[in-house]
Amino acid sequence: MIPTACAAGNYAIGYGFDLIRTGRADLMLAGGADAFSRIPYMGFARLGAIAPERCQPFDKNRKGMVPGEGSGMLVLEPLDAALARGAKIYAEVLGYGVSCDAHHMTAAHPQADGAIRAMSAAMKDSGMGIGDIDYISAHGTGTPTNDRIESLAVRTLFAEYATKIPMSSIKSMLGHTMGAASAIEAAACALALDTGWIPPTINHEEADPDCGLDIVPNKARLTNPRVVLNNAYAFGGNNASLCLGRYEN
Repeated sequence: MIPTACAAGNYAIGYGFDLIRTGRADLMLAGGADAFSRIPYMGFARLGAIAPERCQPFDKNRKGMVPGEGSGMLVLEPLDAALARGAKIYAEVLGYGVSCDAHHMTAAHPQADGAIRAMSAAMKDSGMGIGDIDYISAHGTGTPTNDRIESLAVRTLFAEYATKIPMSSIKSMLGHTMGAASAIEAAACALALDTGWIPPTINHEEADPDCGLDIVPNKARLTNPRVVLNNAYAFGGNNASLCLGRYEN
């Protein structure tokens, strides 16, 4: 078990990827699961982080997250093994990056230092540049601070490309599933690569100028992405970004 809170799914997938590419494992089931309970609900409520009605990531009038529960698992194996057994290949893991800015127990780093380093490391590990990313699956919790800081990280790292890359949050539809979140989002990224459709950020009503990115408002979009980045940022400054690519057979 990798107890890195809301980034645990990406951490687990990255760890499974390492075990396979170093030859220490032939197959891995990697992901995350989290059950709904009073403890996270009460904790986030005391922090003032829960929306009264709905989750609206990157909306100017967003009021917080909505707790959820769920699980997501990815089957990871070497390409030759998948081909040999005739497996359906949804995506390739290209690389990942992790960081810990340790700025605060619950607050994000004000300059998005850890988030930027995690994305940079994921692209470096994957051999990708900022112009290669076709879609970003945002952490996108719907809290005022998180969405602003994540947007700052993307704008800082991707510079002139930032507004050209669609970025959405499926937490607008599923809620925040805590330790399962980035694993479920990794599965959504794999499906986006396989089908060509990227998921929307629903409940969007008014754009926030502090975010200023293409958040794929309200409707899924057919873009046929080739390379995607899945972001996850957790309490304690634990950050993880996973880079996935379309399988070209």
